[in-house]
Amino acid sequence: MKRFAVIFAMLLAVACAYASPISGPDYSNPIDVSFLSFSGGGWQSGYPYNLGLAGVGPIEAMCDDYLHGGEPGQTWSANIMNLGTQGIGLARFNQMSDALTLYKEAGWILLQTTITSPTQYQDMNYAVWHIFDNAVTLDQGAMDWLEAAQHEAEIGFPHVPFDHVSIITPVDQYDPNLQNPQEFLTIDSRLQSTPEPGTLLLLGTGLVGLWKRKLLS
Repeated sequence: MKRFAVIFAMLLAVACAYASPISGPDYSNPIDVSFLSFSGGGWQSGYPYNLGLAGVGPIEAMCDDYLHGGEPGQTWSANIMNLGTQGIGLARFNQMSDALTLYKEAGWILLQTTITSPTQYQDMNYAVWHIFDNAVTLDQGAMDWLEAAQHEAEIGFPHVPFDHVSIITPVDQYDPNLQNPQEFLTIDSRLQSTPEPGTLLLLGTGLVGLWKRKLLS
């Protein structure tokens, strides 16, 4: 009984800590973004692009926008969306047919970079570019990644943590000037939301139930 009481007290303390105000960037408003550098010296190398985000610092990102330009040194304001929780209302390609699935295909490919050799990154980025612009030509390696993402979509993306993927979109999301900034995807953990305290409280409630069953047994 003492063991359950101690665990429950610890969980309550953690939940209260999470319920306190959290310092850090406020992504409910646009933030400043700066283009730091390409990987490999040019855009053709694809992922990762290096960006600076106000309040966060340098991050690595994947470009999903083949048509728009952008050069190191450029700065702009952008909205940040979480693919798993906030939808794609402010995203650049949200008016495409079945846009959410397309973003999830791109997000799935991006997530695979964490377990894939960097030698695959260029093919992976070209597959993502093709998802939103089918005029982008693909070699066999990029086609393989595209088909793998489409297969994941067909089976419903089981157990894919899309809440780890953030979309960084210029505030002028439908900007017709192709020399202006692109849209990017990132899995940088500093852009992810803090777990809800309700999750911890539910776990604590479950432990109380187990404690009561132990007393009654």
